[in-house]
Amino acid sequence: MKKVAIAINLAKDKKKELALIVEKKLYEYFKDVEIIMLNSYDIMNYKFKELLDLIIVLGGDGTILSVARGINGKLDVPILGINIGNLGFLSSVEFSEIDKAFKKIKEGKYTSEKRMLLTCSSPIEGLNNEALALNDIVIARGTLSRIIRFEIFIDGKRYYNFKGDGLIIATPTGSTAYSFSAGGPFVYPTVDAITLTPICAHTTGIQPIVLNSNSNIQVKIKNNSEEFNIIFDGQRTITHNNEAIIDIKKAKEYAEIILFDDYDYFKVLRAKIINNWKDCEGD
Repeated sequence: MKKVAIAINLAKDKKKELALIVEKKLYEYFKDVEIIMLNSYDIMNYKFKELLDLIIVLGGDGTILSVARGINGKLDVPILGINIGNLGFLSSVEFSEIDKAFKKIKEGKYTSEKRMLLTCSSPIEGLNNEALALNDIVIARGTLSRIIRFEIFIDGKRYYNFKGDGLIIATPTGSTAYSFSAGGPFVYPTVDAITLTPICAHTTGIQPIVLNSNSNIQVKIKNNSEEFNIIFDGQRTITHNNEAIIDIKKAKEYAEIILFDDYDYFKVLRAKIINNWKDCEGD
């Protein structure tokens, strides 16, 4: 481990007190490591001059999503999420487990799991192929707008027309986020698939669907000049108020998430998503 970046969510660690503890621990386990400190939400503007062995993300799920989008196309580096947020479903470890985490990394008891990203393109101003999402791309009506008319095409073939408040296009990673709340299925993180989940559909028969990840998804918006939003991971929003055609597909880039040898996806799913208000039975 020669060079490591610590991406800090300054809203959760304003004085960098937790980041300094992580830095100290890194020096204990990796004597000659070079460490750089970054603002997690400004990472896309950072000019990386050298390759990194690891990016440690100090925050919650939102911080990991921001960093994953910010580094792609610039760096091919695994992310170690240390949770100091609320849910921490995407995090590799809790802050109290950093000694255990660094010991396992030093001993090689971990894997780097590739997670699919989505990319979106459209003639809409401000939207291009650099618009990535690790969780989901959501197309939703504006606050005071009426319902949207959607026409959905998969690989050039018409899938369905429906009216509703919105549509969620999610990766397997994002299947436990907004898509789940809207009635979409859980999809195991390494399954090569994309899900489409309608939001408050006003059309009988429309249901969530699971597609092959190589599918090209085209969404035509028919909304009579009503405002609608395109939202990336719940963090970046592009607003438009006219009809539009939006193309969504799997990105060529991936996010890499560090997982340790004792990681149990189903245990984390039970604890943090299904039964996150109580201890899981049998754990």
